[in-house]
Amino acid sequence: MSVEQLKRPAEGATDFKHLFSPMELRGKVLRNRIVSTPHAAGWGRDGLIDAREVDYHVRKAAGGCALVMTFGSASVDPTTAASYGSISLWDERNEPALRALADGVHGHGALVMSQMTHMGRRGTSTLTGVPLRAPSDLPEGVHLEVPVPLTIPEIHAIVDRFADAAARLERCGWDGCEVTSLGGHLIEQFFDPMINTRTDEYGGGSLENRTRFGREVLEAVRAAVSETFVVGFRMAADQCLTGGLDTDGMIEVAQSLASTGAIDVLSVSGGTGASRLSTAYFVPGDQLPEGVFNERARRFREAVGVPVIVAGRNVEPAMADATVAGGVDLIAMTRAIIADPDLPKKARTGQTARPCIGINEGCIGRLYTSRPMWCSVNPGIREPDLAELVPAEIAAQVVVVGGGVAGLEAARGAALRGHSVVLLERRPQLGGRARLAGTRRGRERWELYIDWLQREAEAAGAELRTGVELTAQDVLAIEPDVMILATGSELRPSAALPGPVPSIDVDVLIEHGVPQVESRSALVVDDEGGFLAPTAAERLVAEGFTVEIVTTHPVVGAEIDPTQQPFVFQSLGRAGVVMTPHLSGVSSDDQGVTVRNLYTELDERRDGVGLVVMCGHRRGVVGLRDQLTALQPALPVVVVGDALSPRTLLDAVAEGARAGAEV
Repeated sequence: MSVEQLKRPAEGATDFKHLFSPMELRGKVLRNRIVSTPHAAGWGRDGLIDAREVDYHVRKAAGGCALVMTFGSASVDPTTAASYGSISLWDERNEPALRALADGVHGHGALVMSQMTHMGRRGTSTLTGVPLRAPSDLPEGVHLEVPVPLTIPEIHAIVDRFADAAARLERCGWDGCEVTSLGGHLIEQFFDPMINTRTDEYGGGSLENRTRFGREVLEAVRAAVSETFVVGFRMAADQCLTGGLDTDGMIEVAQSLASTGAIDVLSVSGGTGASRLSTAYFVPGDQLPEGVFNERARRFREAVGVPVIVAGRNVEPAMADATVAGGVDLIAMTRAIIADPDLPKKARTGQTARPCIGINEGCIGRLYTSRPMWCSVNPGIREPDLAELVPAEIAAQVVVVGGGVAGLEAARGAALRGHSVVLLERRPQLGGRARLAGTRRGRERWELYIDWLQREAEAAGAELRTGVELTAQDVLAIEPDVMILATGSELRPSAALPGPVPSIDVDVLIEHGVPQVESRSALVVDDEGGFLAPTAAERLVAEGFTVEIVTTHPVVGAEIDPTQQPFVFQSLGRAGVVMTPHLSGVSSDDQGVTVRNLYTELDERRDGVGLVVMCGHRRGVVGLRDQLTALQPALPVVVVGDALSPRTLLDAVAEGARAGAEV
């Protein structure tokens, strides 16, 4: 299809004229400006491409994405292990899957590129036994392993490996490759003066020497492929690191690299691997604003003069369109496309996509904790069958009790399959604990997701009743064929600390506010290890309390992933919240609270505490299940979400969707 044909608006098209304008790279036409940038999935083993990952990327192309970029941190060299579940481009066993992926993406009208890298000191030798290699022997601030400085012959061999990987991609039908330095990978380690302490032609302090390795890689890659093969380069627009390379410094690096003439498209984001805080900027979570790197990307476009892709919480078509209008060529909407692979098509036709909420818990956060990538709001990533619902053979009367995300997903799925669905929710609003969790600063998009679920369920024909709390007899009067119970969880009665100091569930604090107490000193007692305790603490500080969090975990927020945890620590530290690990609550008296160290088994005192907030310590609410089973033993009852087992948003969403798909 020609550029002129693509310029013709489709019937029912929106006014996102900039976002849906075509663009050429090396004579190849991109049908719009929407990109899915490279990321690992963690579904394969031993650096090999899993068939599920082929289908996953092809699905993005089918949804209207113009440029599908794959395989974050894909390795070009056996000496740098494919990490975070990524793949080995040097391994010829991947060639059949590479060809299948390229053919599949092309079959849906999109272009496909793969990232490729050597990670240098960013990694570990614990699995291979081979010491890491880097420009110098300085360890990274996250992985902390001391690397071996590369020799010049080793540097030349790595350059050749990049070229070989690019040639393999072109042989397998790919449109291009992306060389990356983002995240503190080897190329960045060379051009970063805080890391590169060499005194030879690859160091010595000058920009020319520090970028020499990157330039040689780009020149070798360009020489190894044809004139129509696209060569991209990815880097930070800002290291987001005190004393590190800021946007001006990174632009100088980009100009030096671009002087080779080898870069066709420059992809920018932020952060570096030098510290846990700067690492948290790689894939910005909900503690950072949407479009956080857009303005810096515009500066790169003006200063470097090559087309630019920007990544970093671009989740809404309107913002993406405005960013293109402002001078940035291509917009990475990667997590938004994970949440809804049809986002480009829906934006084009004025439909609302399933919203990405930026929690990172299900995608990059899982990869950073050595687990396969899923999605908190799109269970079809975890289980593709849930994205392709099959009509029910016999329409049934399905009653769902509980209007949180598990109940709404169940109601939506069952109604889409042709069942008659009634959902009953005791609160006046739908959303359950997700709506409460969405009150945390930065989580405005949670409400968008809940509202999307409500509209989807109603559009499918489900009847949603709020503000009703019915008995088992009332529910049975609806004459259900199947019951789905998403009745949530509650604080265990035994968890509240005995004694006179008020002890409340975190849900009560968030939903109803701070009770009247004599002392403005609060103790948050946590065994959940997630966002509950930080959310409670921040709410209490805003109400004028001094706050300490005591947790049974080794650290507060132990279960929060590394893309979010540093910002939680930053917020709590700035608020003056005391964070104490290894403690559990015991009891209270007129003077305060007693806590106990899990390891010394000695008691400690916290005098003057006026309020205790319990976070975690939950159990499923299943009384209705027991009543229904007693009254009508043959009635199928499916329990999902926190009612089954109090866990995460991701689990509640997936279980609700599965119940709707299987009922």
